[in-house]
Amino acid sequence: MDIYVQSRGFSQDEDYRWLKIDRGESAKTEIPPISINVSKLIDNDTPSLVLTRLSEQLLLLLITGIEPEGRIDFLDRQIRISVAWVGDSSEESLLRYLAIRALKEQDRIDYGVSSENSLTEEIDKAITLEGDYGFTVSSLLMEQLVSQYTSAALLSSKPPNLTNKIGPNLPKLKNELAEELLNCQLPTETTPLVVVTGIKKRETLESHGVWRSLSSLIDTEDWIEVREKSWFSTLNLPEGQDLKNPVIWLMLLLSIVSYLLSVLFDLISSNKKTTPLEVKNQKSKTKTP
Repeated sequence: MDIYVQSRGFSQDEDYRWLKIDRGESAKTEIPPISINVSKLIDNDTPSLVLTRLSEQLLLLLITGIEPEGRIDFLDRQIRISVAWVGDSSEESLLRYLAIRALKEQDRIDYGVSSENSLTEEIDKAITLEGDYGFTVSSLLMEQLVSQYTSAALLSSKPPNLTNKIGPNLPKLKNELAEELLNCQLPTETTPLVVVTGIKKRETLESHGVWRSLSSLIDTEDWIEVREKSWFSTLNLPEGQDLKNPVIWLMLLLSIVSYLLSVLFDLISSNKKTTPLEVKNQKSKTKTP
């Protein structure tokens, strides 16, 4: 399992950066495989949690906005910590367990319970304000954080309820989500599966097909099931219309043509775009005799 930590040092020039934790006490700057879509789904100013399937074989658990008490910078601002764990499919239970603990801890914080022996406290102990980057991560303590759960009680492996659900970021629902992760396997789709965050709109979370999502902007008291859109709703046509009506058929035809033209335009546009890496490769090729 790969472990990444993001934080900063005390001084002004020791800004936030990601470090990949290697065995021993060394670390190197490296960004975890967090996609742009995942970044759009979380609010960096509030504690957030994302559990996503990167591929058929890889899973990512990202916890952001960890705020250990007393960890401040030169301007007395809170220093935040983010941690990312990347494991293969055989480590799904471990990642689920870590996510459960994070959800339970947020629940404790919401009720003002002490953070003693918490996930935050253990991460805080593993990261000291010193070193070349302004902070140093103990790989031994971070690996112990993972290894202590390998012998924990086995999680259940029931098939998941595949209906997507969204709800408000409340202690009650976080606890219910933790129970579901305890009892059920994760869906197999290569997509963000669990998102718990602050001010993110319902439309944003639903458009990315998140399996279970909680946001402080959801104005309900309980879970809401997110149903797949029908052909008519996708084409912006009202359901239940009389299909014998020629006007409806004309609307349907125009909508389909508009949709196909939009897809074709996006495809042509994407082919014309060149990524910075491709530009760099092209330049290097032109310089090669």
